[in-house]
Amino acid sequence: MNNNYDKVDNLFFQYFENNQEIPIVVTKGIERTMRNKKYDYALVALIKKIIITIISFFTVASGIAFAGYTVYEKIWKEPKKYETSNDYLNSLPSEQISEEEKRNLITEDDAKNIALNFLNKLGYEKQTINSIELKRDYSRPMESYYMAKTESSYEKGLMVLIDSKNGYIEYFNDLDLKYKDLDQDIITEEQARQIAVDTYEKIELNKNDYELYSVKKEEYVFENKTKTLWGATFLKKENNIYNKYENFSVAFIVVDNKIIYDTINISTNTEKINNPIIIQEETAIEIAKNKEVEFTNTEITNIKSELSIEKMNTLVYQLEYEIYDTMNLQIEEKIRNVWKVRIEHKNKKDFNTYFNPNQYMKENLNKEFYIDATTGEIIGGKFIENL
Repeated sequence: MNNNYDKVDNLFFQYFENNQEIPIVVTKGIERTMRNKKYDYALVALIKKIIITIISFFTVASGIAFAGYTVYEKIWKEPKKYETSNDYLNSLPSEQISEEEKRNLITEDDAKNIALNFLNKLGYEKQTINSIELKRDYSRPMESYYMAKTESSYEKGLMVLIDSKNGYIEYFNDLDLKYKDLDQDIITEEQARQIAVDTYEKIELNKNDYELYSVKKEEYVFENKTKTLWGATFLKKENNIYNKYENFSVAFIVVDNKIIYDTINISTNTEKINNPIIIQEETAIEIAKNKEVEFTNTEITNIKSELSIEKMNTLVYQLEYEIYDTMNLQIEEKIRNVWKVRIEHKNKKDFNTYFNPNQYMKENLNKEFYIDATTGEIIGGKFIENL
């Protein structure tokens, strides 16, 4: 969740090898024939490899993957189209939370107590919640959250966002910190790492579920003043793949040996990611490459691939059908195990030769394709360079 009150996520926008292969399916009839004709084992292996290739081809062509006798149906569905932005906005539920919805939510008092307990864990004691609002979460239109604040003013105080159904903390922000001129302590990366781990333990998340993924120092400018923050991110692993949709991140400074937190973000995904890795890496690369060839004849210079966990999006669909700003698309944002295939080009054409900048992006920008690891469908992607 980003630091904005409407929480509208951008739908458009980790590296591990996996040697698991697609299951071998060979009919008993073929094996029996081979035995009768006394073929040697090398030839048997070769024929099996050919059959695997044939199966892989028809799997990709049909959009259905076979593992033993299990059939995996397509998960990509045609996006719902809206002619204008207003049509899309009008389809969303009211900003007001209905009384019927509220029956399944925690109360304001519950939310206040949860927020105060969380602030106490961080060392912000003797606080008072002076403002609490129940808001629609337009990144998940049927969900809502409580915004609890120690100050009523829009840009002041400590803010805690709480999931209104389960009471989980989603976000914290010290809104006053950016206005303060503080003399920060100089700390090492190792000290920052330990502060991040200690904070993670204070929050009392399940330590076995998350791993410390990164620690880094960043600078940002506010009101012409440069400030430095240490940031750390913890990610959950699913079958040895980092899941960025299950994360804990914290940004902080240290002043007079006291930790002052800027933001804390806790993202959880209730949807279990369990689609098996059926598609071979080579097959996924071929699928992505063939799609990119449809988009452009610019020379491909590099292809990289890795297993990843990604959310379905409409980028590739929009490029296919040349849908840019003329209509809005809505899809079910499933999170899946995918092969993330990165394709890079050289000899790109001059941007100024294009009347339509979107066509330039389609033909020239380097891209990542998300190939569903079970069905072989292209379920999204992203540009990996700016225009």
